[in-house]
Amino acid sequence: MLSTAILAWVHVISAIGWLGGGIMFGVIIAPVLGKFSPAASGEFLVRVGTRVARFFQVIAATTILFGFLLLYNVGGLGLLTPSTTYGIELMIGITFALAAFVVSEAVSVPWLLKAVRLVREMQASGKHEPSAELPKALKIAQLSANITLVLLLLTSMFMVAAGFY
Repeated sequence: MLSTAILAWVHVISAIGWLGGGIMFGVIIAPVLGKFSPAASGEFLVRVGTRVARFFQVIAATTILFGFLLLYNVGGLGLLTPSTTYGIELMIGITFALAAFVVSEAVSVPWLLKAVRLVREMQASGKHEPSAELPKALKIAQLSANITLVLLLLTSMFMVAAGFY
């Protein structure tokens, strides 16, 4: 019983961090970066971008890991049955969560890290104008972060609904 509570708390706190981080990056940080001068946005990316990417990698993996550990602890894959509302909502929520994880880790994080690398290269070469790839990298990182955010909101909706059964 205690292990279930601990797993649930770690899973929920991780999910809150992932969703909150997604909101912060997709709705606040990424749009504002486009309004800064190239030098200011580049400096911000170099100082914060890698940390943001690592945060998303750790918090997303923690959320998924503890979600599956929680599922296993409370009944295993047998709970994922389409014969109950709980099972259907849980399956849909897990599907959205896994999709969010894939988009985040396969698209958002790599493109954010690419943007950081491009800025570092620009700074090292002494150039003051960003390469043509930088706006593209930032746009893809922002768009995919927003897709991840929508997927996480859908995940939350189905996971909360499943919790009421």
